[in-house]
Amino acid sequence: MESQKQRRKKTMKQAVMYGAGNIGRGFIGKTLSESGYEVCFLDIVPEVIEAFNKDHEYRVRIVSNEGQRLDTVKHVRAVDANTKEAIQTIAACDIMASAVGVNVLPHIAENIAKGMRLRMRESGRPLDIILAENQLDADKIMRGYIYQYLNEDEKKWADENLGLVEASIGRMVPPLSPEERAGDPLLIAVEPYCQLPVDKEAFRGGIPDIKGLVPYAPFSFYIRRKLFVHNMGHAICAYLGWLRGYEYIYEAVADDRIKSTAQAAMDGSATALSKEYGVPESELKDHVRDLLSRFGNKALRDTTTRVGADPVRKLRRDDRLVGAALYCMEQGIDPAAIVTGIAAALRFAPEGDKAAAELQAALKTDGIDAVIEKYMGIPASGELAQLIKKEMA
Repeated sequence: MESQKQRRKKTMKQAVMYGAGNIGRGFIGKTLSESGYEVCFLDIVPEVIEAFNKDHEYRVRIVSNEGQRLDTVKHVRAVDANTKEAIQTIAACDIMASAVGVNVLPHIAENIAKGMRLRMRESGRPLDIILAENQLDADKIMRGYIYQYLNEDEKKWADENLGLVEASIGRMVPPLSPEERAGDPLLIAVEPYCQLPVDKEAFRGGIPDIKGLVPYAPFSFYIRRKLFVHNMGHAICAYLGWLRGYEYIYEAVADDRIKSTAQAAMDGSATALSKEYGVPESELKDHVRDLLSRFGNKALRDTTTRVGADPVRKLRRDDRLVGAALYCMEQGIDPAAIVTGIAAALRFAPEGDKAAAELQAALKTDGIDAVIEKYMGIPASGELAQLIKKEMA
C-alpha cells in the first residue's frame, strides 16, 4: 500500500529549479517548496545531487543583526541535468526556474529545448520559466539561445507557449565558511528579505500562486531598480570601502563618507526611475534607505572584495555603474556620486582578482581613454567620459 507521504507527493505541484547554487537553494527553491511544490533541482555536481536525494530536505539559515533562525526546506529532490530524466522532468513540471548565472545560460538551453519539445508532444501545456538571473533582457537572451535548437514549427509553438519570465533577485546571500560547508553541503544562509518581483506579462500558463511573488508591468522598472539602485549602491560601497581599507560591506556602510556617497548615487537613480515610470520618488527613496540598512547587516559577512569582484563586467555600459550614470544623464540627473564610484572601481586592485588586474594593466599600458572606450563602451570624448577623467585626475 502507498504511504500517506507517497500519496501526498503524487498530488503536489511539480517545480523544476535549474541550478542548486545560492539563489537556487536559498531563495527560489525555498520559496517554491513553501508554496506547495515538490522541487526537483537540476544540477551537475554529484555530491550535491546525492545530498538532496538522501534526506529530500535541506536547511536555510536566515540571518540578520537581530539574530538567526534555521528553516528546513522539505519536498525536494535532485536530478543530474545531463540525463533523460532531467528532460522528462522539464516536460512534466508545473513551473520552472533558472538560477545558473548569465554565462551558463547557453549551456542549459539545449536541455530546455528538448524538455519543451517533449512537453509539446505529450501534453501541449505552456511552459513558464522564471529567470532568476539579474540580467537586462534575460528573456530575449534566453529565447535566442533556446531557439537555436528548435525548428520552425517548434518556434511557432514557443512563441505562444514558452513564457520566459524575468525576475528581479534582491535577496542577499552571505558566504559560509569551509567548515560550515563541509558539515552540511546543502546549508545556505540568506537575509530575511524574500520578495520576488516578476514580469507579469510574460507568463503563458497563468500567474502561479507563489509566496512573495510580485507580478508587475512594465517589468523594466524592476530590472532597472535592481541594477541601477541596489547593485550600483552595493558596488559603490564595495569599491570605496576597499580603497579605505575595509574588509566587510557593513564596515563601509558605517563610514558616513561612503554611506553619503552611496546614498546620493542611489537617490539619483531613484529620481531618474521616478521620472520615467511615474513611481513616487518618496517610495523609491524609502527603498534606498531600506537597502542601506540591509547592506549594514553584519550577519551577511559580505566582503568588499567579493561584492566588487570582476570590475570589468561591472563597468560595462549596460551594467550597474556606467549604465546607471548614463540612465541618470538621460533623465537630466547629475551622476556625480556615481562617477565617484566608477573612479573607485577603476582603482580597485585586490590580490587575486584577474579582471581587476587586467583593468590595472590596461590603464598603465593604454591609458584612461582606451580603457573608457574598450571596457565601458562609451566615447572618450563624451560627457560621461570627461566627468570620469576629471574624477580620476
